[in-house]
Amino acid sequence: MATQEFDIGKGIFWFFIRFGEKPGGALWLFAFQAICATALLALGVMMMGPAYMNLFELIDADAGGRLSDAEAMRLAFDIVMPFLTYGFLIIPASILFAVMFQAAWLRFLTKGEIKPVVPIRLGGDEMRLIGVNLMYLVVATVAYFGVATVIGFFGFGAVMIAHGGGDSAAFGIGGVLLAGLVFLAVLGGLLVMGVRLASAPALTVLDGRFRFFESWDASKGVFWHMLVSYIVAYVIMMVIGGTIGFVVQLALFAAFFPAIIDLVELAERGSHIDPDAALASLQASLSQPGTVIGLIVSFILLYAIQVMLEAVWHSIGAYNAVRARSGGEGEQGDAPKLAADHPMGASPSEG
Repeated sequence: MATQEFDIGKGIFWFFIRFGEKPGGALWLFAFQAICATALLALGVMMMGPAYMNLFELIDADAGGRLSDAEAMRLAFDIVMPFLTYGFLIIPASILFAVMFQAAWLRFLTKGEIKPVVPIRLGGDEMRLIGVNLMYLVVATVAYFGVATVIGFFGFGAVMIAHGGGDSAAFGIGGVLLAGLVFLAVLGGLLVMGVRLASAPALTVLDGRFRFFESWDASKGVFWHMLVSYIVAYVIMMVIGGTIGFVVQLALFAAFFPAIIDLVELAERGSHIDPDAALASLQASLSQPGTVIGLIVSFILLYAIQVMLEAVWHSIGAYNAVRARSGGEGEQGDAPKLAADHPMGASPSEG
């Protein structure tokens, strides 16, 4: 079977196409992710809240001269330790949390599949996605140091020639221009690589095997289609995100308006703002039902728009993976044969 042509409209709105097929499942996946994120945030507040309060007290005591240097250092150490404990515990949990939901959304975007009851899993898809994300990190690190080395070499050489004076100054200016052209060329290369490798996570989930450079072949001949899709999707995300963000800012401003008025009145009277008074005003605002409702609605809106925007962005690579596998290639066998333009070279021919 022939592979489907890349439809830019489908690429941009693939998330909404899948959402229309299973709106209930998609909403449950989002709700479950929001619940887990809230629980993770609450855990962080429980662990870090006392440390922040102690830090404020330490700053106030140190400013008042009530602590010696030794006492301040000891208290600072006692405050820092929870931060380190939090990092060791919460960072791995956050990474695992992100990978499990990445796999769940990719199953939805590529297969239209939502696992029942608990939509996330910890299995082969998740482990393979950890490997794919690590490969992205390796490629990004190598690219970063490669770009820095190239730009640094040309830039340093151009500056040295320019400082030589005389006719060498013209060469130095030419070197700077050349460095700029090289920089643009490298950026173009990174853009091509980023787009060509964008389907790796979706292919990994769709094929049930580790896929990374196979994304290069899956995007062969459709680079410009994908690039246009990403540009349009980015513009749409900026418009939607900016609109929702403005609404959320208005809601938060309205929620904390009484506390803001109190602080403004204190500042206008020229009196020193007592931290206890400011904290009491904030607590009074948080005790109001309208403020609590505003905070909850703002959190839901911000989190919903974040999830949707990320899903729209990643859905382009997912659509391309589905399109590339529409002819049945690569689903059951090993990795597909590499084309001549692949960064690792073409696969050897069989005799």
